[in-house]
Amino acid sequence: MSQSASVSAAQKLKAANQSDRVVKALSLCLFVLSTGFFSAVTAISYMYPGYFDRLLMERMAKVEIDPIAVGSTSKPEDDGEASNVAALPVPVQVRPWTLKPQDFSIVMVFGDEAHLASPGELWHVGVGSTVPGLGRILAIEASKDGGTVKAENATLKGVPQ
Repeated sequence: MSQSASVSAAQKLKAANQSDRVVKALSLCLFVLSTGFFSAVTAISYMYPGYFDRLLMERMAKVEIDPIAVGSTSKPEDDGEASNVAALPVPVQVRPWTLKPQDFSIVMVFGDEAHLASPGELWHVGVGSTVPGLGRILAIEASKDGGTVKAENATLKGVPQ
């Protein structure tokens, strides 16, 4: 009984050694192939910068790209024809009241830009921008007393501090 037990233990040890050799050989092959692949990619990238980018761009030119998936839209000047991509919806703020010129006050004037406050909102405006209730901004002037913002419907003056 002990001889059969020792034979089976010897056979198990021999089988384990053989399987270890196979695993070691496969591991060595995987290491050599991985090292070769990454060495080749690094060498190509070093010798020809932009090689892989160029290949990618060539493939992208051949494929029809969905503008919704990539988040862009085509422009008429790019295609030479009218764009067939619908505009993306944007949120619109709905106020329970109509803004009037007296609802606005100047917070800050700097250069040709200003911050205006209305109930619940802060506006960053520049010359040429349009603000509900004030119309188009015609001029912005900075001064010691808070500045002046001239619009189509009213002229706002800052409060001296």
